[in-house]
Amino acid sequence: MIKPKLNSKIFPLLKGLKDLMGVGMYLLLAGILIEVLTVVVLHWVSFPISIAVRMQIALTFPCVLLCLLGMVWFNNFLNLARIHLLGGENKLVTEGPFNFVRHPLYATLLITLPPLMIIWYADMLLIIPWIVIFVIAHYVVLLEERRLVKTFGENYKRYREYVPTLLPYKGAGGRRYREHSDIDLRGSDRETPRKSHSEKRRNSGHITSRVMRDR
Repeated sequence: MIKPKLNSKIFPLLKGLKDLMGVGMYLLLAGILIEVLTVVVLHWVSFPISIAVRMQIALTFPCVLLCLLGMVWFNNFLNLARIHLLGGENKLVTEGPFNFVRHPLYATLLITLPPLMIIWYADMLLIIPWIVIFVIAHYVVLLEERRLVKTFGENYKRYREYVPTLLPYKGAGGRRYREHSDIDLRGSDRETPRKSHSEKRRNSGHITSRVMRDR
């Protein structure tokens, strides 16, 4: 009796952990693999740049700081953990970092970590894997969004129109999405009484014509 109960707790937890991680683990492994292969290629092909140690430290500091701030700003991660691991409420978040990109955690890691490889290896060849990882991430994340579309439907499709995947080139698109959603809601609220009033008039007209025919 103990084993079935244990399995009933472990399997949902593992599924929740998988949903929580999404494609992040795959992107991390792909990024590490590409970077390692590029470092191996550096033995034969390289485009070295001269960077003093002090400059390397100075450039490292803002990258690490931005990475930490981005992860802290991504406070919705706690909500995701509560949703997938503790059975909390699942809702579409479009505020905070989600104003600018649909996947802020991935964006933060992709923007801040690969430059550290360029800085400390002092070689411009490492720009190539950075670009490759970005392209792969863009298309892999789209696969993850199929589940989000199933969960949130048309709301998420409209949200995608305003907010880019990883690079915040559209500004605060999430804010514009919410503003347009509020306008649509107010418009539908105004149309509802008009529609009901027009239906009443049509119904009264049908009743009147029926009475006239009966007469």
